[in-house]
Amino acid sequence: MTAIKKAKAYSNGEVGYISWQLDSMIHGCLGFEITRIYPDDTASNTVLPAWVPFKGQSNPDWIPQDTSVWPIQKLNWRDLTLVKKRDSFAVHAQGVKVQYAIRPLIAFKDGFEEVKTMLKPNYTGTPLKLAYADEGKKTNIIIIGTQYGNVRTTFTNGIISTQWLTRALNKLGKKPKDILQTEIKKQGGAIRTYLTGQVLNTLKMLLEQAKQTDGATLKMAIYELSDNELITAIIAVKEKVEIILSNTSKDSDGNWDVENAGPRQQLKTAGIKVHDRYFNNDHIGHNKFVIYLENGTPKSVMMGSTNWTPTGLCAQSNNASIIVSDEVAKLYDGYWKALKTDTALFTTPNPVSAKSSNVQGSVFRARNIKPNRVITLNDKSKTEITVWFSPNTIRTTVDKTQVPPDLSYVYSLMRKAEKAIFFAVFLPGRSNDLSGSVMTNIITEAINIGQNDNSMMVYGAISDPTAMPNYVNPPKKSKDTDDDDNPPAPKVETPTTYDKNNVHIVRAFNLRTDDIIGSFEAELYSAGHAIIHDKVMVIDPFSDNATAVCGSHNFGFKASYGNDENLVIIRNNPALVQAFAIHILDIYEHYRFRAVQKELHDEHKPEFDGFLSVSDGWLEKAMETTGKGDLADYICS
Repeated sequence: MTAIKKAKAYSNGEVGYISWQLDSMIHGCLGFEITRIYPDDTASNTVLPAWVPFKGQSNPDWIPQDTSVWPIQKLNWRDLTLVKKRDSFAVHAQGVKVQYAIRPLIAFKDGFEEVKTMLKPNYTGTPLKLAYADEGKKTNIIIIGTQYGNVRTTFTNGIISTQWLTRALNKLGKKPKDILQTEIKKQGGAIRTYLTGQVLNTLKMLLEQAKQTDGATLKMAIYELSDNELITAIIAVKEKVEIILSNTSKDSDGNWDVENAGPRQQLKTAGIKVHDRYFNNDHIGHNKFVIYLENGTPKSVMMGSTNWTPTGLCAQSNNASIIVSDEVAKLYDGYWKALKTDTALFTTPNPVSAKSSNVQGSVFRARNIKPNRVITLNDKSKTEITVWFSPNTIRTTVDKTQVPPDLSYVYSLMRKAEKAIFFAVFLPGRSNDLSGSVMTNIITEAINIGQNDNSMMVYGAISDPTAMPNYVNPPKKSKDTDDDDNPPAPKVETPTTYDKNNVHIVRAFNLRTDDIIGSFEAELYSAGHAIIHDKVMVIDPFSDNATAVCGSHNFGFKASYGNDENLVIIRNNPALVQAFAIHILDIYEHYRFRAVQKELHDEHKPEFDGFLSVSDGWLEKAMETTGKGDLADYICS
């Protein structure tokens, strides 16, 4: 018998997510041992690693033991080494079956089975002798993979505010941020390989396919392009590729397209047909897609949030998907042709780094206003795909009172949610006004839905602090006084969490020097502006009506009114939607710990001191929400 009532496991092909529920309190519980089981190869069974020791112990070198030594004091866990170790190139093969065994542990006493480990203590302090409280429970079997019917979906490991990366970079030198910029450009390097996950392969996959296939061609629409490995891959199929390359944003000197200028010339010098789409203003060509064609017929398309840069690949959370469908690819091909025609109407800035007044034309805008029909893929799930393209308004500037058609469609899906809305976003818009009298975005919409229905769970992760709903604009300096009489406005500490009923939102944050705990070290925050760069939302991911929304669209008015964008809605493929959900929860839980630690530190109310508890008080607190409609109830249902 076991006190664990239910246990469920999910994977997105990069990490595993395990959640379990208890029938009742386990008195004396010091945590849970988690073992990854391979049903077809039990010799490979692995007790998951753990880095946080018990109080009275110390792990200054951050060397792992496992959860039989330092058990998990939570009711859910992320298996971050499911696919590959952080210091290894080895990747588990696709299709491998995995499940997890979860067993509660107590301090050893007579009559209970002792926990045995072959690991030698590599930490300071006295080892704690443990025993199994009961036999535990196994989860369902999951299959490691990135293919969900006719859709391949992959995710980066681009969260750089981690202990393993901090320590890896510290070993390489005294300036971790500078070292990171070198490492993420190092082709084949261990750090780059780990951080990019399988997204790099996804971005290159259609290029490789075209290279090996007679009659294959490629059409691309790209925003940022500076990664040398990807540039080389494009040049390798130079006779087969045609690219619409937009400008990048202006630099600190006011010059536009500095980042893309060199790669743009490289492609042209190689003989590639490049269409320069210079906006050089607040409008941006934000697409990142590739269409694969055979003998002129569109066959598949790669899309997602990942810019073709070292930062996009390695230092941001991102995603990339390939949809194998003639019909979906045909929609993208029609849009690409319209982009090309619209680009021909642009004037070239002189010099090309100068500001321009180019905007998308009325014909191009008008074609995007009506929704494309729902396409059913020819796979086992009969996956349904709906695609929207931007801009899809007649106005070239934002009308704050008029919701654009693509967002209106997405909002209608959100309002039909039954149990949950999860999202991971960069900056859909400023969210500190929930009155409905100004521009909305998916954050404000999700909050409104959650606040009007206390049974609805909303979990979100945000990159930019100004997108937090409780963000307060800093006071402005007066324009009527000289600088000597006008000292800088006081610094406003931006919030890192927002919690109201079942609405929980967190922004990206790192452990800093002034709030270090236990054996943790200060972490990097970002390698640029964006940290969470995904544009992903899921609706009821663990229910029958699971829906995912992804693509390049930032989920705000600006994207619909002013940018070239693509937005994809996926239904009738629960496993794929769950993969997106696990990616969001991975991001949310990583930053949640750091954000809460920051706020507790600022309030002088430390809650977690960096060590495991030697009593069962942690579980008593965790049990307070069990069975009350919390996330674990939903995931395990």
